[in-house]
Amino acid sequence: MLDIKGSDRRRISLNRIITIVAGLIIFLVTGCSGRYAAKDLAYIDEDEREDYAIYSAGIRYVYPRNLLANNRNELKSIVIISRTNELNDYWRKEFIGSLKDKGIPKEVIEDWWKNNETAITLERKFDFAYDYVLVTRAELDKYKPETFFTEFYKKYPDSNGLISVSRIGFDKAKNRALIHVIHNYGSLGANYNFLFMEKTQDGWTVAQRISTGGS
Repeated sequence: MLDIKGSDRRRISLNRIITIVAGLIIFLVTGCSGRYAAKDLAYIDEDEREDYAIYSAGIRYVYPRNLLANNRNELKSIVIISRTNELNDYWRKEFIGSLKDKGIPKEVIEDWWKNNETAITLERKFDFAYDYVLVTRAELDKYKPETFFTEFYKKYPDSNGLISVSRIGFDKAKNRALIHVIHNYGSLGANYNFLFMEKTQDGWTVAQRISTGGS
């Protein structure tokens, strides 16, 4: 039987307490109520880093443009659906139709089409200067359609609506990208946009916005 001296027992107990407290702090910071209190992008591989840089830049571009549409003057948080839009052939064809004669490279369009045959789950790897929340479609389905945004803004009063995104299409060099972003902010308020983006020395920027509908 292992003989542990009193001082060693105290040291082990103290280490256990420190470990438990540290774990609790991490849980509270990163897990509670679906929010991140601080950005932690250290554990993202290079492909993911590019993907979330594009998503973050695209959402930052679209979201502030519509602040006044819902009589909201200050952006405090973003609410994002945690799974990319599930686009069947019909909707992909409808959206792709908006790209005709817009000068978007064919290889980018084709990659976007292929990637959006399936949806993916988004993770807490966005890069914003403000708080954000990922919500599941199951949570949103609990709201009644006729009072959806009344219930939504009760839970997320500091947001300016709801963002959903498609998967990303790239060119072969991965210097140009295409995403589709939907911003719903009221029963009769929504914006649907393709964002054609280019990688520059300053990061990913929107080179062209192509509307696919809205009100």
